Amino acid sequence: MKRINTKKSAIISLIVLFCFGIGYYVLAISPHQRAVQSFNEVTAKIQKENRSIEETIKVSKELLSSKDKPLDESLTVELKNEVSTAEKKKQVIPKIKKKTSDINKQVKSLKKPINYTTEIKVLKDKNQKYSTSVKQLKQITNPSNTFVESRLKEIVTITDVQSATENNDPNQDLNKQGSYTAAVYFADNEVTNPVAGADLVAKGTDAGGCVEVYKTAEDAKKRNDYLSAFDGLPTVINPGSHYVYGTVVIRVAASLTASQQNTLTQKIYEKLTQLENDNTSKNTSKTETSSFTKPSSSSSSSTQATISESAQSDTKTVAGSAPTTPTQQQDSGVSDSSQDMGVNPEFHSNIDENGYNSLLGANVLDNSNGGNNSNASTESSSMGSSE
Repeated sequence: MKRINTKKSAIISLIVLFCFGIGYYVLAISPHQRAVQSFNEVTAKIQKENRSIEETIKVSKELLSSKDKPLDESLTVELKNEVSTAEKKKQVIPKIKKKTSDINKQVKSLKKPINYTTEIKVLKDKNQKYSTSVKQLKQITNPSNTFVESRLKEIVTITDVQSATENNDPNQDLNKQGSYTAAVYFADNEVTNPVAGADLVAKGTDAGGCVEVYKTAEDAKKRNDYLSAFDGLPTVINPGSHYVYGTVVIRVAASLTASQQNTLTQKIYEKLTQLENDNTSKNTSKTETSSFTKPSSSSSSSTQATISESAQSDTKTVAGSAPTTPTQQQDSGVSDSSQDMGVNPEFHSNIDENGYNSLLGANVLDNSNGGNNSNASTESSSMGSSE
């Protein structure tokens, strides 16, 4: 009898334990497992959404870390800011909590809709602009004379082009250390006064202008700084307008008006930076009328960097430095140096009280005749056409 009672007690104990186990599973383990499963499912969806924006961010970071820089450096700041914005928008997946109730709260919070469409679209657009600007800078980094010639021929007002050679280079500097690797002279039909010279190279920049190509941006800037010493001088020795883009110096005849210089410079710049696969037709300029229009305050294409220029003279900084157009400078009230040498700070910074220009090595100002020294004119009479 005693043994029977012992068996009954054991069975009852097992039943109680079994019921308790079932209850614990139903009330605790199962809800916890469901909560964990829900957490895993919702986070998997978030990870999938995150991968889409992470892939775009990765492309952006690769562009920014590359040694290849854009023509318009303002795009670097824009892209960095957009990457930062996109990373902040990305949904962060938290570490799973231990308590079932806390996990359920996490799941509820994580189930909020995620949509990165706008961020991805904006970021891809910035990536495209940046990549285009990188290609543009490469295109005007020591380009060949044949490339420059082909692009100049597409401008409707330019009637003729000719590259200097080592035999006819007026400066005898072609391919020398620190000098230009190409000098492409061009004639423009807006120049109406007769220009002496056996050919276009002999006529020099007076016939329209010249595109000088250098190996490095530093060499181009040095050349531009040298030309700045002549800004504001009489037309016969005035270098005309001159701007640096990449490793190219674009020069336009001094005889043209400031607006004509600016417009022609803008057109040349846009042609040199226009990519082959650009949606804009390479022959667009050929369909234009010969009348000039003022350059817009920004580039005519979202993929083209704005023309860069200093705020005080016709000298220009190396392209890619968040530039402004020549027209913007004039509209802001800054005088054109070729029209008013009395307010040209760079011109006067090279001249002492006796009128001696340290860059020219000659007296270029004569206080008795309004600043036109005959000796300087004799020594530099070929500046407009050859220098």
